[in-house]
Order: sequence, then structure tokens, then C-alpha cells
Amino acid sequence: MMSNRSILCWICGDAGTTGEHKIKRSDLHSVFGNPTQATPLYLSDDRQKNRPIGSLNSKILKSRSRLCAKCNNKRTQPHDLAWEKLSEALRFRVPEIRPGTSVRVNRIFRYDTARELLNVHLYFVKIFGCYLLEASIPIDISMFSNAILQEKANPYLYLKFGRAIRVGNNARRVGTSNVVADIKNADGSCAFATWFYYVGNLAVQVMYAVDGEERQGLLGAWHPRLGTNKLEYSEFEKL
Repeated sequence: MMSNRSILCWICGDAGTTGEHKIKRSDLHSVFGNPTQATPLYLSDDRQKNRPIGSLNSKILKSRSRLCAKCNNKRTQPHDLAWEKLSEALRFRVPEIRPGTSVRVNRIFRYDTARELLNVHLYFVKIFGCYLLEASIPIDISMFSNAILQEKANPYLYLKFGRAIRVGNNARRVGTSNVVADIKNADGSCAFATWFYYVGNLAVQVMYAVDGEERQGLLGAWHPRLGTNKLEYSEFEKL
């Protein structure tokens, strides 16, 4: 059930009038082009299989949690654009990136690399924040909103980049997994949560991990405080 806060923009508290795409619109467009009613794309989730989608602006493709127009556009536009550039560079690199190698991101973001990597981090802060409200996951949303408002990294959000094992026509698959959360703190809060964002053969594992959490998935994960412009490329199980 959505909380009353979901009616407001969870980032700044103003009236929430827009919904964020669960998958970046540019990623959807890159794979599917512009679907129409005559040539739709098909959405499958826990609720229903193969729902036809005739437009990339369909409400079905957007989160039910709300953002104001400023936060969903001007405030987070640099984050969206940074992810769009990194997503394209990783997916279309020739030769294809092999798992176990390091990707030098300063060859993708040639100017202000650290700032652009922070923008990528903040893009996933926004997406994860939308998930927290929609799925009622017991993680403090203020850590996510403050990160965006203050243009600083969320201290507990890690990203791991890699290749998804191909299954059938995997190059035409775009989506997210469900969030898996570990509720083990005495106060009922979440200590660790993870989910996947994938576009074709590119996958990003998004992880929330409080201090002291030692998870296998965190090996090779990236966080802005590491101060590196190299991303370790992994291989994930079938998504």
C-alpha cells in the first residue's frame, strides 16, 4: 500500500505530479525504438504477462511513487544524462566487454569523470527511492532524498556492473528484477537489499548495505567514495 507521502514528491516534498520511468526512457528507446498501437512492445511482470504497450510514455512503464516536475526534470536531468551515456557506451562497445576486466570510465566521461560517475550513482538513488515507496521497504527514504538534494552520494548504495548471461533473445530484454530485502535489524529496518536493472546484455546490480554488511555481491561493487574511475565488469546469472 502506498503511503500518504507518495502523493508528494519524495525528494523535496512539493506536490507530486509526475511518475519516473522504471526503466530509463532512453534505454527503452534504444532497444525498442518508438512502439505504437500497431507495433507494441510487451510488458510482463508479476501481475500480468505480455501486456501490449503502445507508447514509451505509458503510465504502466512509470513508478506509482510521485515526483514533482522540477525534481523529475531539471534537478535530476544530469543524473539521467550521465546514465544514458554510460549505458550506451557499455552496451555498444566493440569488442564486447568481457567479465573480469576493468572498464576505464574516464574514456567515456573525458571531462569531470568523478562528477559524472556521481551522477550515475544518483540516477540509481532516484530509481531505488521510487522502489522503496512503491514496495514499502523499511529503509529510511531521507537518505535517498538528501543525497539528491545535496548532490552527494548515498553512503549505503553500491553498484555492480556486468554482463547478464544470455537467455534466448536477451538483446531485446529490458527490465528490472524484484527487490530482495533482508530485514534483520532489531528495529525492523532493512540491513541489505538488492535488485537488478538490465538492458539487453548489460546488467547493473543495485545494492543497499549498511555498515558491517559483508555480502558476496559487494565484491567488485563500486561506490563514489572509492575514488576510482574503473568499473569491474562481472557476469551475472540468468536474469
